[in-house]
Amino acid sequence: MTRYTCFVVLAAFLKWTSALQCYDCHNVTDVHACSQMLTCAANEVCYMGSTALTNTEWTYTLTCKDNLHCNPLGSTGAVIGRSVGNIGSSTTKRDVACHECCSTSLCSKALCNNPRPATSTDDQSVDCAKIHSLFNVCADIQRAKLVCPRICNLCNIVDGHWNWRSSWDICDVTCANGTQTRQRTCTDPEPQNGGLNCVGVEIESQTCSLDSCPIHGGWCLWSPWGSCSVPCDVGMQRRDRSCSNP
Repeated sequence: MTRYTCFVVLAAFLKWTSALQCYDCHNVTDVHACSQMLTCAANEVCYMGSTALTNTEWTYTLTCKDNLHCNPLGSTGAVIGRSVGNIGSSTTKRDVACHECCSTSLCSKALCNNPRPATSTDDQSVDCAKIHSLFNVCADIQRAKLVCPRICNLCNIVDGHWNWRSSWDICDVTCANGTQTRQRTCTDPEPQNGGLNCVGVEIESQTCSLDSCPIHGGWCLWSPWGSCSVPCDVGMQRRDRSCSNP
């Protein structure tokens, strides 16, 4: 083997060994059971996404994602940097998901389990003092309160979260098709000290169907008078109507 060939092989080996390795499991309920791995492309990082299923259960996806997917101003609509609750906890279900990224091999199992902002604890994976000194992160209050609430003196800000929806109201009619509603309140907790209000619909409605309504009969028009019952003197004439309208 020539020296040039050795160099090419070594370069290829170093490139392969430096590629980012991420866990690759989809829609699992226990991230710690995920052992399958994936080699990411050059423009990808490790990713975890979580969605609440019930009050105590979430489903998680771990894989490689394009860097652009981690942009907190992107179109995913998900919370960046906070989750629906700590993994394995029984905290109240939130109507949000979590999308988080990291850029070291096999780092994604530690994502989406950060404390809620109300705990006033800075994210331990971030040097809040340093990034504030470099990038003035505290100027963006809504972002800073998720990651660095203590350093940025934002511990008293509480965003509103939806409470559980009520049961469906009774149908607004007694027969046939009507409408019923249910509602939820932004009180778990309610916004405090300039925190954000809940996003979404407070009152939902749906069609409800009951038994068919009774239909009362109505008279049709009278028919013309019939001919007299006798050819002379006094007789009888008849006309009819039917109870078919309806």
